[in-house]
Amino acid sequence: MTVSSAGRVRLSAPALARRAFAVSMAKAARGGIRQLGRGNGSAIPGLVALTIDPTALAGLVAEIRRGAVMVTGSNGKGTTCRMLAQVMAAAGLHPVLNQEGSNQRSGIAATMIAHSGPTGRLRRDAQAIGLFEVDEGSFPEIVRHVRRPRAVVCTNIFRDQLDRYFEPAYIKGLLERSVRTLPADTALILNADDPRVAFLASDLSNPRIYFGVEDTELGRSAADPTSDFPRCPRCDGELTYTCVYYAHLGHWACANCGLSRPEPDVSGSKIDLLGPRGSRLQVVMQASETVLGIPLPGLYNAYNALAAVAAARHCQLPDRSLQAIEQITAGSFRMERVHVAGHDVYLALAKNANGYTEVLRAVLGDRKPKRMLLGLNDFPGKQPDTSWIWDVDFDSLTGLVPAPVVCGNRAADLAVRLKYAGWLGADPDANVVVEPDPVRAFRAALAQTPAGQPMWVVSTQVVLWQVRRWLRQQGYVGAVWREQSGAPQWQA
Repeated sequence: MTVSSAGRVRLSAPALARRAFAVSMAKAARGGIRQLGRGNGSAIPGLVALTIDPTALAGLVAEIRRGAVMVTGSNGKGTTCRMLAQVMAAAGLHPVLNQEGSNQRSGIAATMIAHSGPTGRLRRDAQAIGLFEVDEGSFPEIVRHVRRPRAVVCTNIFRDQLDRYFEPAYIKGLLERSVRTLPADTALILNADDPRVAFLASDLSNPRIYFGVEDTELGRSAADPTSDFPRCPRCDGELTYTCVYYAHLGHWACANCGLSRPEPDVSGSKIDLLGPRGSRLQVVMQASETVLGIPLPGLYNAYNALAAVAAARHCQLPDRSLQAIEQITAGSFRMERVHVAGHDVYLALAKNANGYTEVLRAVLGDRKPKRMLLGLNDFPGKQPDTSWIWDVDFDSLTGLVPAPVVCGNRAADLAVRLKYAGWLGADPDANVVVEPDPVRAFRAALAQTPAGQPMWVVSTQVVLWQVRRWLRQQGYVGAVWREQSGAPQWQA
C-alpha cells in the first residue's frame, strides 16, 4: 500500500478487489444485524472486514484527507469526541466519528466501513477528518493502524476495569510506550491537572498542548476521598497539592524534585456549576477567551469541554465554531434523557469510583433531594471485583436521595455500602429498596417518584443496557444507532 501525493491510497488490483469484498461483506453484516434487531452493528462488521482484509482499517484511515484526531483516557473520551465533532462540523469539516462508542479496533474499523463506498474506498472529500474515541487499553494496537494521527488527546488516567488494566500505572505504561511510536509531528493534547498524563514521554519533541482548570474556588485544600494518590512522574516522590478538583486532578507539585503542573494553554478560568442543568465555563486561550454554556452537568464535563477546545485550537478551527459545544446533546448513558410516563428520566453510566462519585456530585451538587435508581453489576468470571464502591463518595451526599432503589446482581453489596454511608435512616421512608432485577427496580423507582419530577438512573453498564432495552421495547426510545444519528458526521 502506497499513498499518492494527493493523499489517495494506491492498491494493486487484487488488493482493491479484496478490499471491496471485505467492505461489501461488512456492510451486509451491519445491515443484517440492525434489521434483525440484534444490536447496533458497531463492532462485528469491523471484525468481518478485518478477517477478510487485515489492512482495511489502516488503508481506509490513510484516505482521510485531513488526518485523524484520537481521544483516549479512562473517563470522558466519548463526550470529548462528541463536543469536538460539533466544533468540527461548525467549522465546515466532516468528522468521521465512531459515535456509537465502540472504541476498540473492530469498532473503529466498523466506522470506516460505514463511511466507505461499494468499491471499498472513501469518497474524495477535502473536508473529511477522522475523530476516533479509543479505548485506553486498545490504544497501542490502534496506533499501528492509525499511523500518522495529527493529534492524540489524553483526558485522564483513573483506576478502572481492574480485571483488564490492573493498576493505573499499567495503563500509563501502555500509553507511554505507544506515544513513543508516534511521528514527531503528532501533537499531544494533555490534561495538565493529571500528573499521570501531563508528562507522558516528556523527553519527546512532539508539540504539546495542555488544558486544565484555574478556578481555585472549585477546589479542595485536602485530598479528595476518591484519590488514589499518584506519585511524581519524574522521581516517584510524593506529590503535594495546593488545590484538588476531584480524585487526583488539581494543582500539584513534587517537593522532592521540583516537577510541577505545567501551565495550561487552554484553561477554565471561571466555572459556574449549575447543578443538573449544566455549567458555565470561561475559557482562556493564548490570545483570546470565550464563555461557553455547557448543557451537561458536572466539573468532569467542563474538563471534557476544555479538552475539545484544546484539540480544536490545534486543528486551527475558528474561535466562532467553539460555540457549537453549547448545542451538544447527551450520548447514550451520558445523562441521556428519556421521557417516561410524565417523568424525565436520565440514564448515566458510572463505571468506576471516580465516575460514580462525579456523576452523583453533578446531579446532587445543588443539595436538593433527587429520586434515584442506583445500579451495580459485575461480569461473573470476567470482572468480579466491585470493591471500588467503597471508594465512592456516598458519605458527603447522605440525605439527598430519599428512598433510593438499588438494583443489579450486586445490589446487596451496594445497599451495604449505602448503609455504612448513612443513607439508611430511622424513617422507614428513607430506607433503601433492594431489587436485583433492573426492570422491576426501574418500575418501582418510577412509581415512587412524585408526579412530574425527574428521576436519575446511575449505574454500571449491564443494568443500563437492560433498562434501556426495556424502554425500547415499550417504545420510549429507539435503537442506540438511531438515537445517535443526529450527531454531526460525514456520510460517504
